Amino acid sequence: MIKLAKRFGFAALVVAIAALAAMLPSVFKPSVVQAPAGRPALDGGETAGAGATAVAPAHQGGVPILMYHSIGWEKGNDAVISPERFAEHMAFLHDNGYVPISLGELDQYLRGARQLPAKAVVITFDDGYRDTYEIAMPILKRYNFRATLFVPVAEVTKRLTWDELREMKAAGMAIASHSYRHRDLGGLPPEVQAEEIRRAKVILDKELGQDTKYFCYPNGSYDAATLKILREQGYRLAFTIEPGWAKPGDDPLRLKRIWMGNSVNTFHLKERLTREDYPIL
Repeated sequence: MIKLAKRFGFAALVVAIAALAAMLPSVFKPSVVQAPAGRPALDGGETAGAGATAVAPAHQGGVPILMYHSIGWEKGNDAVISPERFAEHMAFLHDNGYVPISLGELDQYLRGARQLPAKAVVITFDDGYRDTYEIAMPILKRYNFRATLFVPVAEVTKRLTWDELREMKAAGMAIASHSYRHRDLGGLPPEVQAEEIRRAKVILDKELGQDTKYFCYPNGSYDAATLKILREQGYRLAFTIEPGWAKPGDDPLRLKRIWMGNSVNTFHLKERLTREDYPIL
């Protein structure tokens, strides 16, 4: 390059470079990726609207679905994550460009109907503990993060009020079904399972004004009868406690999630967000 400049002069060199650049294939030109458009809140049964702005495709391995339970202080119980550790998790997601999505958006992605941001993630809470309202919701609102709460409906008035659930829903947290009484469904007679699932949906729909389409298996327990009942009752997605990411082609009623306990510091959180074969603690 230096020898050519001396022989022909810098002006001629610049012209030659410009002509060469114009001949390069367009594949080498940087593409412009649109940022996600503003999205309306989605409830526990609503699906994301069609025609949303296309964004960079989600990472090829799938979407990590984070599974939280209670937030507080309980020594020796890894299912209870401290408020400080939970705040660290949410700050990490925000500071590193992760985009929490709704279950409606996840549903469409899994069925090939939409693309997602490269750092899409799903945040879920099981069991409907009061700390989800008192501790988690203010932190989620700080970052404008979406999340989903799976509630065992018979426990609602013991832990949260319906007005509080409505407030959470209005703030962007979908409310979905964790059955009626949080019984292990696998092995129960099909008619008992059907009533557990049906009764929870009827009450959620009535109290929250929605068509509940998302379900989480209590203690991860289900069998072939459970899957059949969920399909018959119109559920679109159901979540297990088996480790892994959610990917197109997965059974939408047997989606995997990532355990989030107090032992998961930000180093381990990063592992779980970037590799599906993360080490189990």
